[in-house]
Amino acid sequence: MRRFKFSYKETITTILTESEEFYEIAVKAILEARSEVEKYIKMNSYFLVSYEPINCPNCSKNGIVLKMCQAGRIANVGPMASVAGAIAQFAVDRMVEAGAKIAVIDNGGDIAIHTDRELKVGIYPAKIALLIPPTDKIAICTSSGKIGHSVSFGWADAATIIANDASIADAFATALGNAIGEDFSKEDIERVLSDFYSKNKEFIRGAIVVKDGNIAFSGNIPRIVSANFNEELITKI
Repeated sequence: MRRFKFSYKETITTILTESEEFYEIAVKAILEARSEVEKYIKMNSYFLVSYEPINCPNCSKNGIVLKMCQAGRIANVGPMASVAGAIAQFAVDRMVEAGAKIAVIDNGGDIAIHTDRELKVGIYPAKIALLIPPTDKIAICTSSGKIGHSVSFGWADAATIIANDASIADAFATALGNAIGEDFSKEDIERVLSDFYSKNKEFIRGAIVVKDGNIAFSGNIPRIVSANFNEELITKI
C-alpha cells in the first residue's frame, strides 16, 4: 500500500492505494467530479450557497451533482455539505472499477474506503481509532465546529458518521455537527446523538460525537481502539 497526496483548489486529499496507476485514476476522477460541480454552480449559483436542500434541475442523472442534491435532501442540509465526501466516493468508485484492491480517499476528513485489509482510521482530536475490516464499501466522514474550514453551526470537536456512501455520510456529519450546542453537557450530547441516530438509521450505520473531552457513540460502530497518531498524517491545509 502506498500513500499519495493530491491538492487542487479547495480539494486536499490523501490517497491510499497499491500503485501509481490507481493514484492517477483517482486524480483524474477528482478533477472530473470537481469540473461537474463547478460547471453546475455557474448554471445555478444557489447550489453553492444554500444551507437547505434544493432541487437540481438540468443536472446529469448519473452525475455527482444529483448525488449531492439527494444527500442534502435526505440529511436536510444544503448540497455543498456533501461535496468533499461525494468527490471522494466518486474517485474511489472509479479506482475500484479499474481493479484497485485498496482504494481510500481522505478528502479533508471525509473518507471513502474500499479495502482488502484491515485499516485503522483515527478520530481527531480524540485519541481513538476505528478498526475497519476488509470491505467493499464504507465511509467515515467528520464535521467540526472548531477545527478546519468547513461550515458548521454547531460546537462539536468532531461529529462523525459511518455510512455506506461518503456523500451521505458527509451530509449527515454536517447535520449532526449542527445539532451540538455550545453548552451541551455529556447527557445533552448523548440524548441528541441517540435521537439523531434513531431518526436516521435507515441511511447511516453509526455516529460519534467528540466535544470537550466527552465521547458519545450510537449505532453500529466499528471496533474502537486507543490510538496515538502522528498529526502530520491528518489531511488538512
